[in-house]
Amino acid sequence: MMTTFYILILAFFLLLAAIVIVPVFFGAPWHPLSDENIERIIIFADLQPGEKFYDLGSGDGRVLIAATRDKCAYGIGVEIDPIKVWLSRCFVKAAELSKKIKIHRGNIYDFDVSEADVIYLYLTRQALDRLFPEILDRVKPSARIVCYRFCIRNMEPAKVNEDKNLFLYRVNKGRSVNEYS
Repeated sequence: MMTTFYILILAFFLLLAAIVIVPVFFGAPWHPLSDENIERIIIFADLQPGEKFYDLGSGDGRVLIAATRDKCAYGIGVEIDPIKVWLSRCFVKAAELSKKIKIHRGNIYDFDVSEADVIYLYLTRQALDRLFPEILDRVKPSARIVCYRFCIRNMEPAKVNEDKNLFLYRVNKGRSVNEYS
C-alpha cells in the first residue's frame, strides 16, 4: 500500500518536472498569460483577417485561440512538451477552432516559418538569441515578429508598447529586420 503511494508521489513530481523544468532547456518556462495580456498582444500584432499567426513555444494555445477567434486569422502553434500539445489541442477543440488552428509537437529552432505573417515569441533572451538568426532567412519578406517581455538584443524594434514589454520587428525581404541582418 505504501509502495503504491510512493510511486504515485514520484510520478507526480516527474510530471511536474516535465511540465516546468524541462522546457527551460528548450527556450522558456511555461508562464500562462492573463486574458488581458493576450488581448494586448493580439492588438499590438495588428493581425489582419486571413493572416497566418505562428506561436513558437505555444504552451496551452490560448494566444493562438484569441488570435484566430478575434481576428479571423489562421494559427500555427509549435510546442515541444507533449503534455502542453495535448492540452492546447483540447482547448482548440473546445473553442471549435480545429479548422483554423494546428498545433505541432516540435522544436521551434527547426520549424518551417516561411508562411508566417506574424511570429509571436515569448521566450527567454538566450532562446531569442539562438532562434532569431535561424529564422531570419526563412521568413517571408513581409513578416512581423512580436516578442513579449524580452526584446531581440542589439536590435531596434519598429514599435514598442507603452509598458515596454511588447516589441514588434518588421522583416525586410527576409534578410533583415529593421535594417539588421
